[in-house]
This record gives sequence, structure tokens and C-alpha cells, in this order.
Amino acid sequence: MRSRIYFLIGWLLVLVTCEPKQKSLSYEEFIANDRKETHEFMNNSEDSPFAGIDTTIRLNYYPPNEKFKVIAEIERISDGGQLTLGTSDGVPRVYNKHAFLNFELDQHRQRLLVLKGEENDGLFLAFADLTNDKTTYGGGRYINLNFSDQAEKITLDFNLAYNPYCEYNAEYSCPLPPLENYLKVAVEAGEKLYK
Repeated sequence: MRSRIYFLIGWLLVLVTCEPKQKSLSYEEFIANDRKETHEFMNNSEDSPFAGIDTTIRLNYYPPNEKFKVIAEIERISDGGQLTLGTSDGVPRVYNKHAFLNFELDQHRQRLLVLKGEENDGLFLAFADLTNDKTTYGGGRYINLNFSDQAEKITLDFNLAYNPYCEYNAEYSCPLPPLENYLKVAVEAGEKLYK
């Protein structure tokens, strides 16, 4: 009986040590996968702003640059009130002030305001920078993010910044960045102008 147990333990050790380890993705591979998923969505989904267009859509990006992946401290806003944002079609939208993200970029302290929509809407982060109307969309860009009520820091990756849908299709209404989110640096990361 004891020899059978040792035999089984031996086989388990062989299986564990021989089992192929999953290769972790490099940062460049992670960004490439994200962009590939976006490409598939834009070209194949009925929810794409390009739905119904009979051509292959290719978005433009800066090369991945980890300089634009930063750790931001979360400064929550209690009873910060509401903020009305202008939109691409002139219909204003109201958001609640949720938090500030404080971080360093280009050796300068930066701050971005995170908003929250009404009811069950998620967090909203729109920003503008010195690349707007040059190499990036003039109406600013967005970054998807989420953090818990207990979180004190978050990774803020500008390589994941993307254009609002109104850059591609005028039928969409896109909120513009709040004045607080106009960065006085060139964020040469993420999505560039479509054309």
C-alpha cells in the first residue's frame, strides 16, 4: 500500500514538473493583443461605429511606450457635486465628480478628474493633451478604467487611450474632456487620428 502511495506521488510530481508553463506576455504583446481585439470589434461587430461599411478598418496607433504607463494615486471626492460636459453634438451631459488621479509624467505632477455617470454607469475618463489636432483627435481621447472603493492606487496606461466614436461617425454624441483634464504635455501613446 505504501509503495503504491509513493508511486502515485512520484507520478504527480512528474506531471506537475512536466506540465508546460504558461508563457507570460511581454508588454508589447499585451498591447498588440488589445489592439487586435479592437480591430476585430471595429471590423466585425454590429455595435461598431463602422457597422455597414464595406471596407477593412485600420486604426492608427503610436508604438507602445511604457513611459506612458504610470501609477496614479486615487484621491476620492466626497460630495464633489456634478459637472456638465459639452459634447460633439451640442447636447450636454451631466456627471458626478468621483475622484482625482494624481501621477507623474515627464517629471511633472499631473492630475486627471474621473467622473461617474448617473445610475449604474461606470467611471469616465476623458483627457486632452498637446497632441490634439496634430497627431490625435482634436476632441480628446478616453481611457477605460475601474477601481474599487478601497483602492488607493491604479495603473493608468495611456497606451490604451482610444478615440471616441464620434471621430469615426458623426451620429455618435461624445462628451468632451473637462477643463481639469487638459494636460500640458504631449501624450504620444495610444490611438492617433483615424485618417
